[in-house]
Amino acid sequence: MLFRLKPEAAQIGMFVHAFEGRWIDHPFWRRRFLIDTPDQLARIRASGIDALVIDQSRSRVAPEAATGAVAIERRSGAVRAVTVERRTGWAAVSQSARQTRPASHAQEKRRAERVIGKSKQAVIDMFEGARLGRAVEAKKLAPLARAIGESIERHSRALLGLVRLKQKDEYTYLHSVAVCALMINFARHLGLDEEEVQALGVAGLLHDVGKVAITDAVLLKPGKLDARERMMVEHHPVAGHALLAQSADIPAAALEVALRHHEKMDGSGYPGGLSGEALSLHARMGAICDVYDAVTSDRPYKAAWSPCEALTAMQSWPGHFDPALLERFADSLGIWPVGTLVRISDGHLGIVTGSGGAAGEAMVVRIFFDCDTLAEIEPEDRSFAPSGGEPHVVGRDSPRFWRFDDWDVVRHRVMAPPDRGAA
Repeated sequence: MLFRLKPEAAQIGMFVHAFEGRWIDHPFWRRRFLIDTPDQLARIRASGIDALVIDQSRSRVAPEAATGAVAIERRSGAVRAVTVERRTGWAAVSQSARQTRPASHAQEKRRAERVIGKSKQAVIDMFEGARLGRAVEAKKLAPLARAIGESIERHSRALLGLVRLKQKDEYTYLHSVAVCALMINFARHLGLDEEEVQALGVAGLLHDVGKVAITDAVLLKPGKLDARERMMVEHHPVAGHALLAQSADIPAAALEVALRHHEKMDGSGYPGGLSGEALSLHARMGAICDVYDAVTSDRPYKAAWSPCEALTAMQSWPGHFDPALLERFADSLGIWPVGTLVRISDGHLGIVTGSGGAAGEAMVVRIFFDCDTLAEIEPEDRSFAPSGGEPHVVGRDSPRFWRFDDWDVVRHRVMAPPDRGAA
């Protein structure tokens, strides 16, 4: 069960499901997390957000008579608020409501493997049917998007980590599953409503269906494409949109993403050369998710980049992506480009310097600042695995908040290699 309360009524042990109000006003770069430190609690209470949405099933404590608390009830897709009576601060609004409990990484990995297997086969069947001229049935894909969304809700890193591990010969199909997962995770981080989240999941599964018009010889070609082959590839968004437009019950978001996921903010993309405000939020999200999964996957012509390498490179491509939205995408993954200031759960600040771990899944952070003493310390490189543990990277932080007035100079100095010739 979910309920809404003012930030001053928050308590340690509550699980934040969402923030209400402008996303720029809330003090965290994660939308869902357990309040487990006094610092987190203080930042929430001092924030400019309108309200918090708390998930009872994932919280460790129930607040005592939370003043003004409001429970949230969903019936037949509608959402209504029910005032909580002053007893314990919780209201049993619906005994039949499904409660999603957190799963361990190992538990969810096993579930995610089954979900990915089913989704891959469904995408293969969908592509094969499209090649034979059959209409795409969105109603068959919607349950898969829901299953992917539920896995992400239980433990996002389990499924997102697995779906990166594609073999080259299965890239075409698992890429669609991966983009579905990334779109759902991203949409929830942005606070979009669940109906829109699910539509974007279906959009991820369908975004590349136009590739059925491209031969495998071109799709899997290890070398550079010639002009004719490039034209074939650049036609696939139009082909996919046309195919989906002939099918029933295709979400508008899926039509938009299929047609626009190769557009760029500066107008240099295809097929329409749209730019800036002409590109919808869904199109901008699709472009980011599509490219991120492509560059973090092994391809016939290129080895995979690590997530950190991918985000660093994507950030360096001017005019390609919406820069503010790309930052939010990085926040949704909990992985940041090189040079990003991040806060560590043990009270330090550091700068992301690269990737670590056998598969490049971890981040290497150069610790250089103590938040308690408000002073710089001897720089030290640490590797942080995405599966958590303590200490861990809490999230991106603001150089302005910490009064690094000339942040570029500070960052350059901290990241510079040590002078080994110094005495």
